[in-house]
Amino acid sequence: MDNAGSLDRLITYLPNTFYYVAVDLPGHGQSSHFPPHLPIHTLNYLLVYKYISKYYGKKYVILGHSYGGQIGILYAQLYPDCVEKVIMLDTVSIFPVSASYFKDYISGNLEDFVKTEEKLLGKQPPSYTEEEALHKLQNGRNYGPITRAAAVALFPRSVKKVGNDQYQFTLDQRIKHALNLTRDIRYIIETLKSNPLQCPVLFILGKKSTAQQVYLSSLIQYLKKQKNIRFKMVEGNHDVHNNNPERVAPHIVKFLLWKKGKL
Repeated sequence: MDNAGSLDRLITYLPNTFYYVAVDLPGHGQSSHFPPHLPIHTLNYLLVYKYISKYYGKKYVILGHSYGGQIGILYAQLYPDCVEKVIMLDTVSIFPVSASYFKDYISGNLEDFVKTEEKLLGKQPPSYTEEEALHKLQNGRNYGPITRAAAVALFPRSVKKVGNDQYQFTLDQRIKHALNLTRDIRYIIETLKSNPLQCPVLFILGKKSTAQQVYLSSLIQYLKKQKNIRFKMVEGNHDVHNNNPERVAPHIVKFLLWKKGKL
């Protein structure tokens, strides 16, 4: 639920021989929200990637953090001719949904989506001072706080000014109840066998992150056996790319500049 500012600090460490396009996905940052009344689904975001690809009309590298990376690697699997390389920042795959959790997952998210939309109807979102908004950006996160500098990087695209030192967050709150593809780890691995990732892929995971490593250990073990895939561990948590970009950047630079031979 971050925005393009999440990559600002990291890009300063990367080679200037590349052209970088950082995207606010719909409902994030300064991009428009999805239309009302229709649940937000991962397929919607895959379509966004498709439109971006169509607009630029070139083969490109996908660098994504968390959900952005999850969509990116799925896109690379679906459209291998469009993607040259994939870089995954502390993420591995769309979260699996077990068969036993199928009903609760879908019905629960639909109910919460409707409740959130009804709550937002005709209601002005709360406003905050700059300091209050920065504090929420820094500390109100699922996987632990980020540094002050990381929050400052996110701030300009996370809020809009509505008064003298008064800001409102731009995030579409319905995203908190978006639906993923309903597939378990067995199905994910089977689709990777039938439609493997064809390009080089680099996973950079934070050693102290609890975002996905534990839940997807069997999938990670499968991916590690593939010749075109590499995993790197760095000291940090889920947002290490923004908190400490200097720890992540050397691995990305090497991966971006690699042309031929073994990874």
